[in-house]
Amino acid sequence: MTVKLWTGFMSSLVVLAGSLVLTGEPSATAMSMEMSSDMRLSRRRRASELISEAERKVMRGEVMEAVSLYNEAESLSLHFEVGAQSWNLLCWYGSLWNQAEAVISACNRAVEMKPDNVEIRDSRGLARALLGDYEGAIDDFQAFVRETEHEGRRFQRQNWIEMLRADENPFTPSVLRMLFVD
Repeated sequence: MTVKLWTGFMSSLVVLAGSLVLTGEPSATAMSMEMSSDMRLSRRRRASELISEAERKVMRGEVMEAVSLYNEAESLSLHFEVGAQSWNLLCWYGSLWNQAEAVISACNRAVEMKPDNVEIRDSRGLARALLGDYEGAIDDFQAFVRETEHEGRRFQRQNWIEMLRADENPFTPSVLRMLFVD
C-alpha cells in the first residue's frame, strides 16, 4: 500500500513539475490528475473507515445503521470491495441481534465470495434458520459439520440439524445469547 501511495504521489509530482517548467503554472491536466489521485485515496480510506465503523455498530446491535454503512462504503469507490469476512461478520451478528431479514443478503454475498468457507456457511445457516428456511439452514450446517475440526461445534450443529428436521427452531433467546461468545 505504501509503495502504491508513493508511486502515485511521485507520478503526480512529475506531471505537475513538468507543467510548471513549460508554462510557469500547473496545467489543468496535472491538477486534475493530482485531484483524481487524492479523491481515490480519500474514497478508499473513507470506505474502509465506514466498514470498521459498521463492524463496531453491528457487534453492538445497531444492525440497521451497520447495513447502511456497508452499503455506503460499497458505493463510494469502484476500487473498493467489501470482503467476505466483513459480510460474514454482518451476517452473524445481525442474526444474533434478531435481524436476520436485514442481513440475509450480506450472508448470501459472503457465501458467493467464499463458497467453500464453512464458517461463512455456518453464519448463513443461522440466518436461514431464523427466517424459517430450515432446509437451507440444514444444508449450510451440514457443510459445516462435514468440514470443521472443532468437535464441540460439530456436535452442536448436528443437534441443530436434528431439531430443524423435526421442524423445531433450536435458536431460543438463551441459545442466541450463548452464540455471542461462540
